[in-house]
Amino acid sequence: MNAHILLAFLIAWFAVLSTAPALAQQPQRPPVRSITRIVGDLYRVQNNEHYTVFLVTPAGIILADPINVEAAAWIKAQLTERFPNAPVRHVLYSHHHQDHASGAAVFNDTAELVGHENFNAALTASASANEAAAKRFAAVLRPESTYSGRRTITLGGKRVEMIHPGRMGHAPDMTVLVFPAERVLFGVDFVNVNTVPGSNTLANGAPVAEYVDALKAVEALDFDIVAPGHGPMGKKADIAAHRRYYEDLAARVAAGIKAGRTLEQLQAAKIMDEYKAWIEYDEDNDINIANVYKTLSAPGR
Repeated sequence: MNAHILLAFLIAWFAVLSTAPALAQQPQRPPVRSITRIVGDLYRVQNNEHYTVFLVTPAGIILADPINVEAAAWIKAQLTERFPNAPVRHVLYSHHHQDHASGAAVFNDTAELVGHENFNAALTASASANEAAAKRFAAVLRPESTYSGRRTITLGGKRVEMIHPGRMGHAPDMTVLVFPAERVLFGVDFVNVNTVPGSNTLANGAPVAEYVDALKAVEALDFDIVAPGHGPMGKKADIAAHRRYYEDLAARVAAGIKAGRTLEQLQAAKIMDEYKAWIEYDEDNDINIANVYKTLSAPGR
């Protein structure tokens, strides 16, 4: 090796060694957390990019997703401080995914855990995928009671409706919550406001029609305000707009395939450009086009 190259290499190597401890010692930024009132006694909780909701009643609290262990511990501390005589009596799972469902053990001393009847099988399948998945899902507790199509949770004279909008590629055990008196809907992952679906939503051949049907089922419910598990809040009309994204995506990709256009040509043509102002458009839209193109181009389609 040339002496100058060797010297340069050694200098670079020592620079890496000297900066590594400093990088390791950099403090992690604290999580972004907040609790805000939506309406009446219904509140929204933020934990970084994840959200959940809870309803305060004279007989205790109904909490939606516990998010994760750390968030759940913070939520419990906040609830104890703000509502000292109102323990959490129900934890209502939106679905089994660990980034929403972990942490229920924090409330299980006072709360019943409730989920859709597909929850257990879906959790088993997800946790069995590989060793890493088993670790990710280890903190998810199975529900203590389940429901099929719809279930009403009543506490302290207040109601919450748990509704299964139908099977979909994202999760077969999805639940949306409707708070009738507050006229608010809580939905996670497939329910979004001015946000392009995540890049993994339509992966692995997930049919667009499943999401369209699920969103139509949500549109048929009686509510005014949408409080998603990710992103900004909105109105019922935003659910219809989200459904139209899926419909436009499927129709335009199908038309492109029929015309003999390649994936790259469709992506370059900006076929979904009217949604470019939506959150995550730059990150996820081309991936969604690719996923739908792959699904619709599969043999037998």
